[in-house]
Amino acid sequence: MAPSIAMDDAYTKHASVARGHDCTDVVAASIKIPSAATSAAVSADEEPQGPFEGPEKLLELWFADSESEVGKGLRVVDRGVWEDMLDIVKCKVLSVVKGRDVDAYLLSESSMFVFAHKIILKTCGTTTLLLGLERLLRIAMSMLHPDLSAALPTTPNTSRLQARHETVEKRLGDVVKRCFYSRKSFMFPERQKGPHKDWMLEVAVLDRFFDYGSAYTVGKMNGDHWLLYMTAPVPSAPLPPAAMPVQTTVSRTESDSDQTLEILMTHLSPTSCSRFVFPNEEGEDAIKDRGHVLGSQVSDEVGLSGLFNNTTVDAFAFEPCGFSANAVVKQNYAGTSASEEGYWTVHVTPEEGSSYASFETNVRVESLSSQQSHGSTTATTTTNAGPVKHISNEQDVKDLKSLITRVVGIFQPGKLSVTLFDSSTQQDAVEVDDDSSTKDQGTILHGLSLKGYKRTDRIAYEFEDYDLVFVSFEKET
Repeated sequence: MAPSIAMDDAYTKHASVARGHDCTDVVAASIKIPSAATSAAVSADEEPQGPFEGPEKLLELWFADSESEVGKGLRVVDRGVWEDMLDIVKCKVLSVVKGRDVDAYLLSESSMFVFAHKIILKTCGTTTLLLGLERLLRIAMSMLHPDLSAALPTTPNTSRLQARHETVEKRLGDVVKRCFYSRKSFMFPERQKGPHKDWMLEVAVLDRFFDYGSAYTVGKMNGDHWLLYMTAPVPSAPLPPAAMPVQTTVSRTESDSDQTLEILMTHLSPTSCSRFVFPNEEGEDAIKDRGHVLGSQVSDEVGLSGLFNNTTVDAFAFEPCGFSANAVVKQNYAGTSASEEGYWTVHVTPEEGSSYASFETNVRVESLSSQQSHGSTTATTTTNAGPVKHISNEQDVKDLKSLITRVVGIFQPGKLSVTLFDSSTQQDAVEVDDDSSTKDQGTILHGLSLKGYKRTDRIAYEFEDYDLVFVSFEKET
């Protein structure tokens, strides 16, 4: 059964304002933006018009190693509860794809992915992601550890807590098995709010909740760089999830691994930027929920919909410019009947002078390349809010390099960085030749070359149970 979709018309108007794009300088051969599109008045509590901060803040929290430990876990949390938390972060839900293993929330500022045992929250602009951390952890504790949640003070009161749990934040942090927080260096750091004005302020907030956290700067301090905070495995076992019905799942070794690929791109080509500019349309002929309709069309036109087969795509086009898309991808594992759902997400800010696009996925491409495709079919589910496509096609992305090449070809950036986080338990301890098809993905990325680009940086980290490879490129002149 294909994932279901739920959309909300009430947030469509909010989304076009919240992104705060000013696209008056984006030149497109076939598109002209009415001047009114960038001169609409905004209320006092909305963001002033100006350059939009594309680079996202990315938080990933693991509460258990797998869904088998927590049953339905976080996926039974009501949408309204998540929306209250997102109000603190300063973003809204546009639509939700409910899959078998993951719920993909498309937001006015990026995305959220809710699994039974973990959550990924990615927000752009001047959102205050870390200000929502305490609320997020309270939600997780109430669902996974209701007995502990009931005993937790609603406001910090250190006199009630003993020994290890000296603060409410530390007690909340105890329910987290692993925390990852990362972002690219901001284009306009002076416009950020709260702790996001400075990296060390962000680190200080995270340290209030988590022990064993470490902060890293990856790349050139006087150039583009990537910032990472991660916690080490807790020396003693984290607090066990509360007893609850456990889903029966097929044993599979591939799904025990964890891999995240990020491609962060700036200085997009004018041709690429023009594809993500959408003039306002009003009157009787205006399309209902135009954002989702145009988003679906653009996703097809630029080639995002066809990256992987067995994919459900939920895309949104912002007026006057900007684009976001989530996808839920079914992954089958070679030699078994087991499968699970992965995701990819794309966000585009096409303004001249600050253009940016990001692509992120946890799909293991090598596991998909062995799947047999039977022709090409596209089914469209239409709701009151618009279409969402369920796609099964002949997959032309066969490996990690072809995926990166395909994404870079869509956006044609002047500069880009690629990061790959891979659980080191999946790495082959045996050294292999460069031509070997069995070498691990980190080795492939470490030797990555892109036609028309020169590599400007290549860095590898080996953590206790994860490997990280960071590679940056810029267009040859």
